[in-house]
Amino acid sequence: MARNNVLNRGALYNLLGTGIPLLVGLISVPILLKSLGNQTFGLLTLIWTAIGYFGLFDFGIGRALTQQVASYRSNQNPSIGSLIRTGLISVIIPGIAGAFIMYYASIYYINELLLIDAGSKKDLMQAFSYAAWSIPLVTLSSGLRGILEGFEDFARSSFLRGTLGVLNFLTPMIIVLLGDNSLFHIVLSLIISRMVIVLLNTYWVFPFMKTNQITDKKIVLSNLIDLLKFGFWMTVSNIVGPFMVAADRFIIASILGASILTYYTVPQDIVLRLLIIPAAIATAWFPRFAKLNTYSDIQKNKELASLGYKYIFLILGPICMILALFSKKLLEIWINIEFAENTWLIALILLIGIFFNALAHIPLASLQATGKVKTTAFIHVGELCFYLPLLFYFVPSFGIEGAAVIWTSRAILDFVFLFIFNHYKFNDYSKL
Repeated sequence: MARNNVLNRGALYNLLGTGIPLLVGLISVPILLKSLGNQTFGLLTLIWTAIGYFGLFDFGIGRALTQQVASYRSNQNPSIGSLIRTGLISVIIPGIAGAFIMYYASIYYINELLLIDAGSKKDLMQAFSYAAWSIPLVTLSSGLRGILEGFEDFARSSFLRGTLGVLNFLTPMIIVLLGDNSLFHIVLSLIISRMVIVLLNTYWVFPFMKTNQITDKKIVLSNLIDLLKFGFWMTVSNIVGPFMVAADRFIIASILGASILTYYTVPQDIVLRLLIIPAAIATAWFPRFAKLNTYSDIQKNKELASLGYKYIFLILGPICMILALFSKKLLEIWINIEFAENTWLIALILLIGIFFNALAHIPLASLQATGKVKTTAFIHVGELCFYLPLLFYFVPSFGIEGAAVIWTSRAILDFVFLFIFNHYKFNDYSKL
């Protein structure tokens, strides 16, 4: 019972950490959309998406730290200090690599693929060039947060996550309310926000490490190998999985234009926010799955997974049904009637995909926490092989509605595969 209380508390902290930014987003999006216009707001969503995506270029070390710290704690391994120090140093390097990749990829995408005027291209290039250098800050934060979650310190982790989420919406809104619609200045505010989060992360993590008597300061090669072994396949999933979530936006912008993109990203961003519920549960469950990674604890692993599915069905199911029934009316109230006419069907289709995507969080966390990161990586790569070609066919042929259908179809397939492989893992643990 005590363990379940800890898990429930952790899930609640995570929920608050992502739920509060959602409320801020609900207030800020209409203001930003009205001030910036469809095209500029669409470009801002691309910047948000790019920062979020390339922030996953930590080689999976952030999540690997959570898994390894939880395992070290369970085994009372005295080398936990070396593990943490090694992880924090190594997580910065892929962040720098991600910054360079984002910078040069954005140059090509903006100049060769994006449908906007020359003046807007120049402004966007400047914004992306600065946004790229926020990536090392993001990957460092990922490593620091991974440590906190490995210790199941979800209160501090969620506080940091929530603070970043609030600043992500709040600072751009403040800038436009001050009469400044410059993408460059908005991006600067996003960079400053991430600097604040790094400082807060550092403030919380290092005292926490000290109180847990982590004194070993050596960097051990074996620790790095363990992290990278786990992190490599985690990286594949972390790159491919979010890419499939975000690829539709960049394809729509390049084929249909940034103005049309807004009609897609606004309802998508809202329904994606519903994933705070399964993400909160999966994040709290992850270190516990890692601790249960033994033959004797398979039954407890099953019970934990079942409890996660139950929570998602009971909490998210009714929410999705209500939003589906009243999507058009809610969009009319939130934005305006014209916007609702163009977006309500998108919201309806995506809600179906979101529900299945939510369910997929549980088997994904279970597989990755128990070391089956190679399995999840192969699943995501396999999905990518059919997902991208279908997007390139459906977007020109059926517009943003076609993109929504393909996105939802992929989300359903993702859950089916993850569920099957996780179930198979329980029954024949040695094969995956």
